[in-house]
Amino acid sequence: MIVYNKMIISVFYIRLFFMANNDLNQIRIFTQVAHLQSFTRAADSLNIEKSTVSAKIAQLESRLGIRLLHRTTRSVNLTDAGAEYLKFCESALESLKLGDDFIAELSNIPAGNIRVSTPHDLVEFWMPTVITPFLEQYPKINLEIIQTNKYVDLIKDKFDIAIRSSNIEIEDSSLIYRKIYQAELVAVASKSFIECYGLVKTPFELSTLPSVGISNSNNEGAKIDTIYWQDQKITLKHRLAVNSMSSIKQAIKSGLGFGILSKNMIKKELKSGELVEINTSIKIKPTSLYIVYPSRAGQPAKLKAFVEALVKWGKKVMS
Repeated sequence: MIVYNKMIISVFYIRLFFMANNDLNQIRIFTQVAHLQSFTRAADSLNIEKSTVSAKIAQLESRLGIRLLHRTTRSVNLTDAGAEYLKFCESALESLKLGDDFIAELSNIPAGNIRVSTPHDLVEFWMPTVITPFLEQYPKINLEIIQTNKYVDLIKDKFDIAIRSSNIEIEDSSLIYRKIYQAELVAVASKSFIECYGLVKTPFELSTLPSVGISNSNNEGAKIDTIYWQDQKITLKHRLAVNSMSSIKQAIKSGLGFGILSKNMIKKELKSGELVEINTSIKIKPTSLYIVYPSRAGQPAKLKAFVEALVKWGKKVMS
């Protein structure tokens, strides 16, 4: 009860901060403009008119009696006062979010916004099997999903959860890594490519073939540009490198080169013969998909529900 009272008192004082600042929207809009350094981008991200953003910032500066932003036709930057004021706003907004999460947890009803970072193409794959059913099951939850192959900083970039792909062991981390899926990888090519180059029999033959693969310098764990075969290491030199697995798949089907794909991703093409393994004795280290989040302690109901949905998907796919 003491812990609950402290949290409720904390939320009470944060709400007083916003009451004193008259308009919560002013604070949220100012914070977004400061982060994006643009009135236009802030308006787009908040799904409001640019004129509304300008008006709210003007009202906030007028009430405070000080300029918070330097504005030119090309840039928007914080003044010294604006930079200091932003710290208070961010702290207050984060505390209010924690308070809302706390209250939602007490009611045990999953609700609120979840900000998620995922690799490219994963949302398209998940939309019918995970995303749509999850949002239908939990109508009070909103998902914001940012697709990037970069390793985001969950705390700094304000993500609740990240989905990461890696074919290397995860080192000790202050973050929680929970494996939800392991993909079997195969080296494949199109029929036309096989007709042109034939099925490879030696590592040397493999090293001479044009390949297609992932371009992802920010995530070494997701790169697959080396094959170990017949006790030899073959480094692939991609003719086409792109940070999209669906584009890689399409390029392989078009005959631009051979490539490495998840077997589960190309079940239909392997069955129909549209894609063929270039040599079934080539074994490639599998890659794993992880849910990453800061801590298990104090996890709000909305995050527990989303993690459970992802774990359930992983078990179903791998069964």
